[in-house]
Amino acid sequence: MPKKPDINPQQNTPCMNTRSSEKVQDFVATLEPAFNGEIYTDRFTRTLYSTDASIYQVMPLAVVIPRNEGDVQAVIEAARKLEIPVLPRTSGTSLAGQAINEAVVIDFSKYLDNILEINPKERWVRVQPGVVLDELNAFLKPYGLQFGPDPASSNRAAMGGIVSNNSTGAHSILYGMTVEHVLASRVILSDGQITEFRRVDSDVLRHKKTLSGREGEIYRGIHELITLNADVIRKGTPHHWRRCGGYNLDRFVDGVTTRYSTGPEFNLAKLISGAEGTLGVMTEITLNLVSRPQHTALALLQFNDLHRALSAVPIILETGPSAVELLDHMGLTLCKTVPEYARLLNTFIVEDPNCILITEFYGENTAELTAKIDHLKQHLQKKSVKCQVVPAIDPALQQNVWTVRKVGLGLLMSIRSDYKPIPFIEDSAVPVEHLADYVQQIETYCHSLGTDVAYYAHASAGCLHIRPLMNTKKAEEVAKLPLIAARAAELVLGYRGALSSEHGDGRARSWLNEFFFGKELYHVYRQVKHIFDPENLLNPGMIVDGQYITENLRYGPQYRTRNWQPVLDFSTDGGFDRAVEMCNGAGVCRKKITGTMCPSFMVTRDEEHSTRGRANLLRAALSGRLPEKDLFSPRMLAALDLCVECKACKAECPSSVDMAKIKTEYLAQYYRHHRVPLRSRLFAAMPDLVRQFSKFIPRTVINSVMSWPLTRWFQTQLGIAPQRQLPRLAPRPFDAIYPRVSEHLASTES
Repeated sequence: MPKKPDINPQQNTPCMNTRSSEKVQDFVATLEPAFNGEIYTDRFTRTLYSTDASIYQVMPLAVVIPRNEGDVQAVIEAARKLEIPVLPRTSGTSLAGQAINEAVVIDFSKYLDNILEINPKERWVRVQPGVVLDELNAFLKPYGLQFGPDPASSNRAAMGGIVSNNSTGAHSILYGMTVEHVLASRVILSDGQITEFRRVDSDVLRHKKTLSGREGEIYRGIHELITLNADVIRKGTPHHWRRCGGYNLDRFVDGVTTRYSTGPEFNLAKLISGAEGTLGVMTEITLNLVSRPQHTALALLQFNDLHRALSAVPIILETGPSAVELLDHMGLTLCKTVPEYARLLNTFIVEDPNCILITEFYGENTAELTAKIDHLKQHLQKKSVKCQVVPAIDPALQQNVWTVRKVGLGLLMSIRSDYKPIPFIEDSAVPVEHLADYVQQIETYCHSLGTDVAYYAHASAGCLHIRPLMNTKKAEEVAKLPLIAARAAELVLGYRGALSSEHGDGRARSWLNEFFFGKELYHVYRQVKHIFDPENLLNPGMIVDGQYITENLRYGPQYRTRNWQPVLDFSTDGGFDRAVEMCNGAGVCRKKITGTMCPSFMVTRDEEHSTRGRANLLRAALSGRLPEKDLFSPRMLAALDLCVECKACKAECPSSVDMAKIKTEYLAQYYRHHRVPLRSRLFAAMPDLVRQFSKFIPRTVINSVMSWPLTRWFQTQLGIAPQRQLPRLAPRPFDAIYPRVSEHLASTES
């Protein structure tokens, strides 16, 4: 077994000097004259960007939302001048913590989300970083094309983050990693210079190396680094093709395993991919496209034992599926607790299996797909694999299955307890023939520490997202994090797998990179960072020189919340604070083209007006990350006020965050500290007022008064939009039309 990493937390925590408010003010003053977007330095907005979908929380220095490339360049130049770090960000769905930092956050998701150019014949598309993957694929559908890698977060994850993480998904055995589909990228370097990276031949490379400025330095430095260290790169790079950790130097040398690529090439866009924003800031990305499958079918393999299911994966792969995904027992159980997903689950599950392997096939027609599923059944029977095979040929039924699979992560996080299945070893991948043994050894080790585990994801690629159930509010639980992480790294290294396979290194795994890749390759990675970013201003502390795993946890042993006597019953959640904490940051509420959640975000595109944003602000105020006075401040009220209480989050959020109920409780507490406004009192009293006035004033007169200019003026004073037409009274009251119903309702109320 490999030796455990000998890591000193003090040595591996990056030294980030606290930037004074004066320095941030100087940055804003420098930026404003040349900036067309939005600039925020208030603590509310910074809190909104202090978390992602990881277990970490770091308060940024400022948040900027650029409208164009010139805005982004102005941010980089101002930050370099004042030596302030910057962090490019899109949807903030990162699971390893690379989307948060003590830096100026550049949010590309609101304005820089355009599809710029498509070439269907050559099968490529050029996009801005803020384009969401599902929206891109919807645009590409009429052309019969799609982007190959398909992370489960595709309904809100944007291409900037997908490329920066080198993500992939359920169909990685077909399409490999995102880096294999990146053709070019337009990048702003750390000194503010704009360049375009794409494949270059030897003549162009020779010319690039003669350039002055940062671009020339990069071409000279990286070419020399790769030339001198090709053997180190081959030796230290994980042998498993499903890998995204470190820097993608392996894409420049031969002799390494890949899934989709045809061979090495000198294309610095490949190095920007997977760099987690540490080497440059992308403003445009050119992507390779693949053909959409004409038809698909699923075979749902239902097992009574997880180990048997995982042991069967190599046998299943012999039949040529396009994907094999796992739904484990815990995920199936939790799915039944969320109404929307329980309904979908009931359309395809048979009896009560321990787990399901979702096995997908591509084909030209239904007959071919049926034949492939029949062949799978025969092959499993021949190999003595015992399971129940349930076909899913109908496209609507298949969509139900994939919807349930894609919400697996959120469902795991919906457990109503301080013990949550948290991400920190979830991204490892091993060759499929070792998957069952790897999972069993991790499970045994975690159980020896008194920790249970949950699973989901990509069985076909040897990447089973393993999540230990831990309570990071307890010191003894936090102490387990480095132990479990180190043990997982040892096992993965022994199986010649990859420590990070689609979620990136971030804060969760960067601290292990020197141990995992070896001192030689890790030293080369440090040189890559220095060549691109000698001032260490681009998302510092990711991939190299990372913080210790237990630093900057969102929750921790010191985490406390203030309590109040709730008006509503939150006992099933464990209290109002626990109901707020159900939000894990996955950001499903940021989707825009499917479902209902979250209407206020769909309209405003502001993080503050998403379910996640509201939960983040409330949690920060309850736990003291925001001052106590902010809890019942007008700004907090404004964030909650735009929630339309549609209950879509309760139905669609995999973690079952019920923001409508949370808002109702918050308002009840808020008005214990503030006077109820006239508008609210008028709306509450409206039925009684109408009933009383209509006794003396004809309803036609009341309706006429509602259209008077004076009434319109009064309406605006109450905060009602002037475009809003007040409802007119019916000619006859309800109780006059349906007296028996009214009498019944009155008796019921009494």
